[in-house]
Amino acid sequence: MRAAGQATRDRILAAAKAEFAEYGTAGARINRIATAAQASKDRLYAYFPGKSELYAAVTEQWTAQTTAETALRADDLPGYVGRLFDHFRAHPENARLQAWADLEPADERGAQVLRRTVDLKLAEIERGQHAGSVTTDIAAPTLLRMLTELARSTAVHSGRGPARRIAEQRAAVVLAARRLVEPAA
Repeated sequence: MRAAGQATRDRILAAAKAEFAEYGTAGARINRIATAAQASKDRLYAYFPGKSELYAAVTEQWTAQTTAETALRADDLPGYVGRLFDHFRAHPENARLQAWADLEPADERGAQVLRRTVDLKLAEIERGQHAGSVTTDIAAPTLLRMLTELARSTAVHSGRGPARRIAEQRAAVVLAARRLVEPAA
């Protein structure tokens, strides 16, 4: 793809990410995305045949970014929650996209992207459960949802307070995650 074409595609993805973060998939509008991207609807459709393909591309992008920056490892689930807290503080739009993904059923394209991301994380949690370093009292899917929501909701509601208060909240989230994943004695 030529540089100008890549720049247009990148603008469309950035505008779509902001739109999906604000309105979810049902409320997102192609007209607003095209306008925000300074592209015509025809140009947008040249890159993405429909809203579901655009949502899948945005989902691929934000899940890849989140995964790369947070690195879930079975031997450090509390650290993962801390990194996820930091990520959601730095990228509140990703926290909103995560919330929308939980609220709205994705179409098959978006669901496949989410499933690939979640399956890798579940496999890592299950590896820790089999190794005895992660509790088996909570099923891996439930544990992943609890850890993700713990980080997301606390990060979103931590506000713009003093750094000391945010650090205390982060430490509390990590402590809660440690207690949550610890195997029974």
